[in-house]
Formats: sequence, C-alpha cells, structure tokens
Amino acid sequence: MTQYVMHGLLRSADQGRPAEEGRCVLHLDMDAYFASVEQRDVPLYRNRPLIVCHTSSDFCSHGVVATASYEARPWGIKAGMSVWEARSRCPHACFVHADIPKYLDNARRILRICERRSHRVEVFSIDEAFMDLTASLQSHPPGGERWEAAREVGRGLKEDIRRELGLTASVGIGPNKLVTKMASEFQKPDGLTLVTPAQLPDILAPMAVDKLVGVGRRMRRNFRAMGIETIGDLARTPREVMEWKFGVIGRLLWRAAWGQDDSPVVRSGQSHEVKSFGHSLSLRGGTGDLEYLENTLLGLVDAVTRRMRRDGYLGRTVSLRLRVGYSMGYARARTLEEYTDLSSPLYAAARELLRREASSGLWKEPITTVGVSVSQLRRRGEGKQMTIWDCLDPRQEKLTAALDALRDRYGEGVVTRASLLGDFALSGMNLAR
Repeated sequence: MTQYVMHGLLRSADQGRPAEEGRCVLHLDMDAYFASVEQRDVPLYRNRPLIVCHTSSDFCSHGVVATASYEARPWGIKAGMSVWEARSRCPHACFVHADIPKYLDNARRILRICERRSHRVEVFSIDEAFMDLTASLQSHPPGGERWEAAREVGRGLKEDIRRELGLTASVGIGPNKLVTKMASEFQKPDGLTLVTPAQLPDILAPMAVDKLVGVGRRMRRNFRAMGIETIGDLARTPREVMEWKFGVIGRLLWRAAWGQDDSPVVRSGQSHEVKSFGHSLSLRGGTGDLEYLENTLLGLVDAVTRRMRRDGYLGRTVSLRLRVGYSMGYARARTLEEYTDLSSPLYAAARELLRREASSGLWKEPITTVGVSVSQLRRRGEGKQMTIWDCLDPRQEKLTAALDALRDRYGEGVVTRASLLGDFALSGMNLAR
C-alpha cells in the first residue's frame, strides 16, 4: 500500500490535478490469487491450507511465502513470511512452487475481461487492477442511479471472472482510487463494496489509522505518539501540523483521511516504467558463513540479470539488502560507471558491499535474509556508450547470450555455475521465469 501512496497519491498531489467531477472508479482485487489458481487446477488442494512459495528448494524447505490460501490464514500465515516459519505454524499445509507464467497468463485473461467494461484499465499488480467507469456510465444521471449502475458493473465483472476462469475476486467501487482500494478490503473474499462520496469521510473515521493506505508500522508508532488512533483522529489534526512533522507525506495522508485522491486511472503501458529488478531470499535459521552468503548472492544476481536481459534493460546501481536476526534490516548501494546487464560486474559490486558489511562488526546475529536489486535503468540500445572494454573483450557478452539461449530452449536448470551446485543450487531459483 505504501507503493500506492508513492506512485498514486504523491503523483497527483504534487501536480495539483483537480478531481474529475462525478468520477466512478472500480478496484478489482483477486482473492488469494496464486493459491486460488492452484486450488482451481489441482482438486487435491481444495478446501485445504495451501501455501505458494518463492523458493529454490524442490521440497519448499526455504524461501518466502508468495500467497497463502484462506484456509491457511487462521494460522497467521501471510505473504512475505519465511517458508520455515510457515511450516512451523501450519505443518499440515500443502506447500507448492509459484508458477509465475501460469499466473501471468490468467492475469492477462482477467485484464481482457476488465477491458470489455472500460477502455481505461490500470494494472496495479499481477492480481489487482483499477477501472475508470466514468465515461461508460455517462448515460446514467449522477447520484444514486449511476452508483447502482456501477454496482451492476462490479457484479457482472465478478460473475464473468468466476464463469470464465473459475476464480473469485473482491471489488471496491467509489469516487477515487484510494477509496476503492480500501473498499475492496472491506468484504473479503468474494466481496463487493460501494462507497459513495456522501459516505465520506464518516465511513473511514472510526477505522484504525493503520487501515489507511500508506500507514505502516513506523508511521503508526509516530501517530500513536501524537494521540492519533483512528482515521478520524488524523482527519481532525490540522493539516499544517501534519505537513510540519512529515512533509509532503503528511499532507497526502491528511487528504487520504478525508477520502481525497485526485490520481487518475492510467491505462496500462501508458506511463508506468520499470524502476528496478530485484530478488531476495530468506535463509532458514540464518547464517554467518560469508562463503555461503556470497554464493547465495551470486545466485540472486544471476536471476536478476537474466530477467533484465530478457526484458531488454541495462542497470547501473546495485543495492544489497540484509536482515540481521529478525529485527534489524538495512541496505547498501553502489553505482557503477557504466550500464550493464551482465552478472560479473554487478556481482562484484554486491560482493564488495557484502564483505564490507561482514567486516564492520554489525553482525551480532545470523543473516536471515539477503537480497539484491538493480536500479537506475535504461532500455538496451538507448544511448549506451561504447567503452574500450566493449572492444577488447566481447567474450563475456557472447557467453552470456549463449547461456540465455540454452535456458530459453531447455529450461533454467540446464546449465549452472559450479559454485552454485549442491547446497548453492540457486541459479534461476524459479525467479527468472
């Protein structure tokens, strides 16, 4: 949800874009999407706790939880939790690998169903989308009749997805993206919630402040120190106080507490750009073994650069993310002189950052999560300058291209580095698909 604040509210608030009169926006949120697809396709998984994992282990013994079915959620299992913790909480659950190509294929079908009802559909994530219904409902007079027509659109959308794909979704309808995103959470799973402008901000006021889009743990602690417990408390706080204490984010959250959001629904592919590529891995029990961490990092870099090459991106800034124990997490970054999509220079920079942190004395506990990302991207072929190294030794690019061709044809596991064999079998990691 913080992603929405930064890429939705922040974009519109800084531009001062006026809200379109009579807007009607719909938010579609698929219910436990990855798990629901697996339960639809495999009868054995139905009505049982199912946990879909991002993992390199054949037996799903480590990695992170991608999605938990609703049957698994009473045990407190949620996305982002380490697999070993999920196993300790619900050992009788079914654990399966995430099949990203299958989920993407279903997501494309969902998008086509959405586009039947609106020409302005914004894909927010693999299982979420916003639809602007304003133009398609112009034949209905503003007010109750138009909102009832929007409700019928939501019902029809849910029914089409159920009939054609065998999946359920929750829908929120309201005057802007922020309200609809929150509304889609009110009745899950398989819910439909309509929030009209007349119901704002009263419908939000009694809710806990951390239910507001963009309020995480840290912001919640800050609000509690100010005596703000509910969204209504936040709305009653003077805007000047919020801006003085939190800057532009404070202004955005104050407006959100009143249900205000002017951000437009942007058609997919119209303005969104890839900002970074990254992967992370949870390490069961943690480790302080530097060699193991370096090999894990190498596998992650290989997976990241594989995706970059496939999508045609070059990157320049590599970031290392570490979690020490289960409390302290931090990141370090380094920017290279040249853009690249090759593993060697990016891994060298990430490994240098890792070794520097290892020698800093900060690791009082084992490392439980390691991640790497590449940012400051540009499209391949857009202004890439030739360097002397490109002329002297093109062998690495040729070798990488040959390896990519082999993996494209025979799968990610057809060839791997010797250092990643055995305990370090991380190359590809089911992440490069």
